[in-house]
Amino acid sequence: MRVTGVETEYGLVGHLDGRRLVSDEAGARLFAPLARSWASTNAFLGSGGRLYLDVGSHPEYATPECADAHALVVAQRAGDTLLTRLADAAVAAAAEEGHALRVALFRNNVDSFGNTWGSHTNHLVARDADPAALAAWLVPFLVSRAVVSGAGRWRRGRFTLSQRGEVLGDLVSNQTTRSRPLINTRDEPHADPARFRRLHVLAGDTLTLERPLWLGLVCTELVLRLAESGRPAPLGPADPLAALRAWNTDPDAGVPATDGSSLTAHGLQRTLLAAAEDAVTDDETAAGHRAWAEVLAAVAAGRPSGAEWDTKQRLIEAWRVAHGVERDDASCDALDLRWHELGTDAAGRPRGLARLLEARGQAERLTTDAEVDEATSTPPSPTRARVRGRLVDAARAAGRDIAVDWASFAVHDLPGGGVRLALDDPTADTHPDADALVGKMAAEPRIGVLRGFVPPPEPR
Repeated sequence: MRVTGVETEYGLVGHLDGRRLVSDEAGARLFAPLARSWASTNAFLGSGGRLYLDVGSHPEYATPECADAHALVVAQRAGDTLLTRLADAAVAAAAEEGHALRVALFRNNVDSFGNTWGSHTNHLVARDADPAALAAWLVPFLVSRAVVSGAGRWRRGRFTLSQRGEVLGDLVSNQTTRSRPLINTRDEPHADPARFRRLHVLAGDTLTLERPLWLGLVCTELVLRLAESGRPAPLGPADPLAALRAWNTDPDAGVPATDGSSLTAHGLQRTLLAAAEDAVTDDETAAGHRAWAEVLAAVAAGRPSGAEWDTKQRLIEAWRVAHGVERDDASCDALDLRWHELGTDAAGRPRGLARLLEARGQAERLTTDAEVDEATSTPPSPTRARVRGRLVDAARAAGRDIAVDWASFAVHDLPGGGVRLALDDPTADTHPDADALVGKMAAEPRIGVLRGFVPPPEPR
């Protein structure tokens, strides 16, 4: 079992009484209900995930650890729900103060000023996995992957397959912001460091449609299996970043390969697809392998493929032609942004075009409302997230003073100096001491209670 998780940063726009809020104000308003309830804008939840206000005042949800791609799609959709619920609570709180607050949340990666934010995937690999072998397989895959899993961007008449394709500036680096690499090498396993590494991939777009999101995760899993198998990596582009830029506008563009021949994104993806057949071992990867082949064939033939970038481009182009506007008309840019919006309007209709297509049955949905709702409070996959989520819920119910991170849970106000549980194995959905600790938190007196932080009154 490979444990995988996704960190999604959201675009945010806020207006208070008609005034556009700067990002810090918008973030503070959005997270005020969480701060009042949790005494923090950074909280591990009963869902097993982490909800927090990241650097730059970006709302972020890090999913619980998941053992398959479907569960991860459920967990990401649950993150969207948690953020929209937080927005609704912030709007209601402002209304009680006599203010009109409007909060808009977006599953996208770039704004009109060129600012960018990310979608990072984390994949559990063995400590003895060869980082050079992982990179040798992943770099060619990641620079050509937008054909299958790009979110697309229509900007001033120009369309690109990936929102992140033109802002990534390095292949492999320990940085996450200044150089924006495809793969981050910072060694933070959030697990037993003798057994595990955490492969931190920064290259992906934030996808909104569920099937493309699922497919991108399964394709990545298959390529990781190939990298771990010891097989030699396929021929890749001589300059991967140049190839990324070229293929972001034309996946059929020929770029120089490492042996001096010419290579296209389509051709490289087909090579990887053929190799990945040997890595299929279960129903999900078998279904993903078939879907991968279908998308590549449809894109090559010019048919609707179901890829998010393709679906978005066709929708905007059809609207543009129907309304007789030029490609560089600002209304096309506005439609691109609206594609990514979350939440519903006063009539209960989805605000975002991607969600609207799902609601109309024009885009395939893989999850149900019931399983997404359950995942807002319970981890959808049998991993250590279930232990952590249960402990968090028990601590909240008992009003305990705790400290939580991905790999540990500590209670500070129990008799005898507190208790700390190490959660070093991300694949373990039980812990031998969890039941006893839940009982102690419910029954034992609170010792040395720390008074919680009380946020100051909100500005009026």
